[in-house]
Amino acid sequence: MNRSLIQKFLRPLWFVLAALFLIEAWLWDRLGHGLAQLAALIPFESFKHALAQLVARLPAPVVLLVFIIPLGMIEPFKFLGLWLIARHHILFGLLAFFAAKIAGLAVMAFLFEMTRTKLLSMRWFERFFLFVLRLRAWSEAVLEPFRLRIREIADPIKAQLRDVFAGLGAHGGLGRRLALLRSRARRNVT
Repeated sequence: MNRSLIQKFLRPLWFVLAALFLIEAWLWDRLGHGLAQLAALIPFESFKHALAQLVARLPAPVVLLVFIIPLGMIEPFKFLGLWLIARHHILFGLLAFFAAKIAGLAVMAFLFEMTRTKLLSMRWFERFFLFVLRLRAWSEAVLEPFRLRIREIADPIKAQLRDVFAGLGAHGGLGRRLALLRSRARRNVT
């Protein structure tokens, strides 16, 4: 088979893999940060401090177990979701699968931040971590032209919608309520 033909068939596969990887990375970033914020709300400062000291004292291979064991506890719920889907309980199966996926990513991201220094002290783990960072950069490069094209298409549509809502705002009613909601949302964000 011709090399360019093979590349033509593989291109959509690479796109899908890159997109899936970036979705995972985005979830990792958001969920890990969210769990860190949630942990900051826990009033047991002495417990959190003791846990951080315990991780600091443990050897790196044991810290790796601390990092991996929660994944082993969450993975069966993904299989439960797949089993439910196979038994024609599609909604429950998808809910179980995605809940386990999100919980697993959140816990792993949180634990990675807590154990990062120890894990990266292992040379093989550091190489793996750098590989993942390169994979993330590659995924972003693969999707960048598509992201730019989507933005190119979406920006004029967003501008038209702003004009429509601004016009509605001049006449009162719905537009004014939407403008009020938008201003409240902006105040809450800043």
